[in-house]
Amino acid sequence: MSNSQDLKDPFREEILNGARDLFQRFGFKKTTMEDIARQVGKSKSALYYYYKTKEEIFEAVVLNDIVASQTTVAEAVKKEGSATSRFRILVTTLLEDVKQKANKFGIFKADLYENHFLFDSIIKKRDSFIEDLLKDILILGISQHEVKVMSTAEMSLWATMINVTLKATASKIFLEENFQLSPTQLTFIADTFFNGVKA
Repeated sequence: MSNSQDLKDPFREEILNGARDLFQRFGFKKTTMEDIARQVGKSKSALYYYYKTKEEIFEAVVLNDIVASQTTVAEAVKKEGSATSRFRILVTTLLEDVKQKANKFGIFKADLYENHFLFDSIIKKRDSFIEDLLKDILILGISQHEVKVMSTAEMSLWATMINVTLKATASKIFLEENFQLSPTQLTFIADTFFNGVKA
């Protein structure tokens, strides 16, 4: 069964919740399929019916967390009336979420360095969501005369480059304990990304 299948299945949710707990406590590398089966009180064969590998389970856990974060971000963004405030909320909410995850999933930092391939497909799915949201913000901004008129290609390029910048910032927040940004600093970053620093 694939990760794209119905995640509302109670046993599937039980597996992912149990695995999330183990990954948070012990990291990806030290957690085994046997550990996960034991955590949820099921046999390993029952686990394999849903997920063939530990990597599949890990991807499903991370994707679930990303979907929850995306829902929070999308709902927060929709409440704002201007493109400027939507962009600010998008950036600050995303980076605040990374700060929380850096504390919660601290043990994953070593896993990221050693197993970055685990995150490749997850990152591609996240990129598409963020870039679509950024383009929607631009379209709103253009319609409300907050943003200069751009071609579709220019909007796509801007959305891609902002996403790349956000990913780099998020990565630094997640991986470096001494790089902690306050809410005021996150707002400053968002405003300068959107409005620039020109007087």
